[in-house]
Amino acid sequence: MLGKEIKGSRVVPLSEVAAILEAREKDGELGFEQKNALTYAQKFAHLSKEKCHELIAKLSELPFVSDSMAVKLVDLLPKTEPEVMLIFQQEKRDITAAQCKQVLDILSAL
Repeated sequence: MLGKEIKGSRVVPLSEVAAILEAREKDGELGFEQKNALTYAQKFAHLSKEKCHELIAKLSELPFVSDSMAVKLVDLLPKTEPEVMLIFQQEKRDITAAQCKQVLDILSAL
């Protein structure tokens, strides 16, 4: 990708990754890594792009959830408290059972 300039970076959900790579695929052939990333994103993106952004916005309103954490939660869609706590432990953050329940309530309101 010589000659390309990075204009910015942000964390995006898998559904958006799939949409970006599908658009690039229409413009031309994808490289090996991009094809693998597209296959992975299509396989594991559980929600639509719009639904992902809606859930990310709701989760980001919680004071203890960062934008990157909200994206991880939406991509993984944990269903139990231990799963949520494991995701938060990845960033070395502890949350209470009440906070965990708040996250699960938002994610279960699909």
